[in-house]
Amino acid sequence: MEAKPNPAIAERLSALLSRLAPSTARKLASGLERQRLQGTDGLPYDLILSSLRPVLERAKGPRPGLPDPLRQFCGPFEDLLVNRRDPARHMRQIARSSIDPVWIWLSTELLPDALTDITARVVEHTLDNDEAALSGSIAVLHASCSAALLGAIEETRHDVALRRKVERQLGGDSVLEDARTMGEALAVAPFMLRLRADLPKHIGDFDDHNVAHVSELYEEAREVLPEYAVYVPLAAMNRLAAPWQILRLARKVAGFGNEAAVSRSGLVELGEIFLGEMEEIAGGFEKLRPGKSNLTHMTQDVTRFAEISHGFIGEIDIRRVSDWGHRILAARAKLSAAITEEMSRFQQDLGKALPLHQVGTYGKNGPRRPDVTHGPDNERVARATSELQFIAGIAPSAESIGVQAHSRTITQQIETYLVAYEDGLIEEIRRSKDNERDNALVFLDIVIDLRETMGETAAAETLRRRGRVAAQAA
Repeated sequence: MEAKPNPAIAERLSALLSRLAPSTARKLASGLERQRLQGTDGLPYDLILSSLRPVLERAKGPRPGLPDPLRQFCGPFEDLLVNRRDPARHMRQIARSSIDPVWIWLSTELLPDALTDITARVVEHTLDNDEAALSGSIAVLHASCSAALLGAIEETRHDVALRRKVERQLGGDSVLEDARTMGEALAVAPFMLRLRADLPKHIGDFDDHNVAHVSELYEEAREVLPEYAVYVPLAAMNRLAAPWQILRLARKVAGFGNEAAVSRSGLVELGEIFLGEMEEIAGGFEKLRPGKSNLTHMTQDVTRFAEISHGFIGEIDIRRVSDWGHRILAARAKLSAAITEEMSRFQQDLGKALPLHQVGTYGKNGPRRPDVTHGPDNERVARATSELQFIAGIAPSAESIGVQAHSRTITQQIETYLVAYEDGLIEEIRRSKDNERDNALVFLDIVIDLRETMGETAAAETLRRRGRVAAQAA
């Protein structure tokens, strides 16, 4: 049993270890993992190794130390692990938090005797540095765990009571789904391990050399287990800076780059991942209430949608009349409609943040000038600011999602309003006194900030100078 230091000691230990040089951290991790494999108790191994992890990630070369059986178990699906599952990403993921309950399930129920023997052999061959024997034991570990998991999960498909029992035992249906993904990835473990060893961990450009290597592994896996071979490109995709570049693999396997050929290649799931995420984003926009939306989140989603759309279409030849073409256009239409409706409020909201009032006795058609009888409404100013940030944030994506014309119109309306308001505000600074003059100066600062939010630093500086001149002349 590992010793459990009190929280204060644990915090100080973690801070100390995080400052170690990478070379020192590698040696320490290697020694600790050997001690743990030998069964030396008393040290907080998990605490120490987790504290070393950030330092080890900066170190070059393979991870140091002697992997224990649990780490060897995770090897084939390591590229699918996530700290937090994102349901919006339509791809196979495994939450790290699912590893322990699945391992316990294997150890206590599915393979209680066999797993004990297999892990003992893995430890023995690791400590003896017997690579050949270790490789054989790891292969047995992966094959045995895969068969046990997939067999047990198949039983739950036909027995509702059993499924509920297993879900409660594991901690939910999502963990059971992760167990299934683990079992399927473990079924093609030899190919997953070769991919993990041969492919760079971070790939900026999925070039012809890497495409050819992954294609070879995928084809070999497909000959053996065609139903699980897709895990090879899925693991590779998680190493790509631009994930949609995995569609280059589909082009190579299919021989052509169109949708129909990709469908015949067995890799249609790769395209569905990106289409699914685009449709998820568009569906979320369809449910938004104009004026009540979080514009920061909307900007992020628009950027992501445009990024996927551009990357997806850039890798695969998609006809507008095809199924994928129709789905992309439908998702884009939903997104565009929601954004257009949201932006239709922006000029009105700007008018509330920078109010005008009627002067003279000419009725509704009479002249109007900035209302500085009261100070600004901070909530309305914040809303207007976020709306201008939204326009600036989606500008690079506006054309690809079909809102460029509407965005340009709204921007022109806002520009017209700001120009008239600024001229009137400068006059108010010259003529007003006391509280009204103070209010006018506050509104001036707000307009300057809005100009800077729009990226118009020169206009903001010009307005700042005009305000100083007007204030001095008052």
